[in-house]
Amino acid sequence: MKHQPLHPWQKEHHKRVKDFHKNHSLAIENGENGNGLLANWERFLYNKGKTLFKAAK
Repeated sequence: MKHQPLHPWQKEHHKRVKDFHKNHSLAIENGENGNGLLANWERFLYNKGKTLFKAAK
C-alpha cells in the first residue's frame, strides 16, 4: 500500500508551527521575549544551550 500524503490542513499547521518557533527563537536572541521571570529563564537556558552546542562542535 502506498503512503497517503499529509492532509493539507496538517501541512499548513506544520508550516505555522515552524514559523512560530523561528520567530520565537529570534525574539529570544534579541531579548524581546519579555521581562518576566520565565522570560529571563528562557533566555538564560537558550543562551546556555547555544553556547554548549557551539562548544560541542
